[in-house]
Amino acid sequence: MFGMFAISPNLRVIFPELAEDLRAQRRHISMPDGATLRFAIYEDPAARLTGPVHSLRVLKRREHYSTFAEIFFRPLAWVLTPSGRGDVPPGGVSILDRQRWATADDWLQYGPDVTSVDLRNLCRYVPFVQHPLAGSREDWIEMYSDEITPILEGRIPV
Repeated sequence: MFGMFAISPNLRVIFPELAEDLRAQRRHISMPDGATLRFAIYEDPAARLTGPVHSLRVLKRREHYSTFAEIFFRPLAWVLTPSGRGDVPPGGVSILDRQRWATADDWLQYGPDVTSVDLRNLCRYVPFVQHPLAGSREDWIEMYSDEITPILEGRIPV
């Protein structure tokens, strides 16, 4: 979460209580309403760090990919995304839901005293993924602000 706030400083404005909880290193932190932290296994050497982006698939099927921040850096991909709480927006279902990304919202409640937890006890399924837009960018429209959305892409040596 610290990395996401560094990539996307506007998160301090959107989620001020979460920013303060992280800054103060509170023992137990709750995910704010309107956001969810998702993760998946990511083995690609292509890394991507971005701030807020809203993408809509306009060809083949209706779905969306919306982020407040994302970190794709193997071995894991992390996305802080609007929660939606089960609503299907006009852009269709979330690609994260279709790919069955795991949810890590409750993990923020673990304090610094927790040094080891078996991942199998925290979630039942973690998919292997590529970036949701990889290989099919021509199917998508990406919307972002050139003032608040950093986009850093590169390759990690094998």
